[in-house]
Amino acid sequence: MEIQYLGTAGWYFTASGGALLIDPYFTRVPLRRLAFGPLVPDAEMVRRYTPPADWILVSHSHFDHLLDVPVVAQITGAEVYASRQSCDLLRVLGVPPKQMRPIAAGNRLALGPFTVEVYEVPHRQMIGRIPAYGPLREGLAPPLRARDYRMRELFSFRVEAGGVRVLVASGVEREPPVPTDVLLVGADASRAQLARILSAVQPRLVLPNHWDDMFRPLSEPARPSLQMPQTLGLLRRVDLVAWSAHVREHAPAARVLVPERFRAYDIRAK
Repeated sequence: MEIQYLGTAGWYFTASGGALLIDPYFTRVPLRRLAFGPLVPDAEMVRRYTPPADWILVSHSHFDHLLDVPVVAQITGAEVYASRQSCDLLRVLGVPPKQMRPIAAGNRLALGPFTVEVYEVPHRQMIGRIPAYGPLREGLAPPLRARDYRMRELFSFRVEAGGVRVLVASGVEREPPVPTDVLLVGADASRAQLARILSAVQPRLVLPNHWDDMFRPLSEPARPSLQMPQTLGLLRRVDLVAWSAHVREHAPAARVLVPERFRAYDIRAK
């Protein structure tokens, strides 16, 4: 199995017999547009970066996870696996119902060479609350604004193929305590949060997730994202050096890898 980091929370898994996308997002909406305008996928950018895929997994329906999925689904013809609320939102955005597969916590999906286990986890709080949380607004019609991309469920996924288990930890609190070879975990996780996750899953390889600045175009060099405080406080950028040190502190036997975007990494079994 090979994996590629696509930026933001996007990942691409390939194995003999199929390819899987998770949360593909390439438009990189500028920060100013979040507050003052509707969000529209950059179709040219999405086409440039979307790889061939058979299946798409969506962790939740915030815009930086869902906005580009309709275009990616059209380009690839891939089936989209997402929560019922995310499917409702995708239907509003023009994805054909026959291309969508609602999923829920506890599901075990057989997707070609991949087996995917679905776990519900809590979303990070930002300044004391979960952003854009709740039911969809009635009467939605595109183009939508950032606040319209509401979520009720957040999923983490354990993906297995070729004897390798990869946990895509979408939250940082109460991640599933399942044995894992490779852990993809938020670069904004605190030392204590990392300690809990690493102790529970015992990975041999750890990569940061959602670490690059999602408001910076993919045509520009990657830089660490701004880290939203969980309570009132100053914004600062993700510190990958400190994150890596905390991982090594709590999982000294594990290898730490900060991935380059769009570079394929071989994560074959030992």
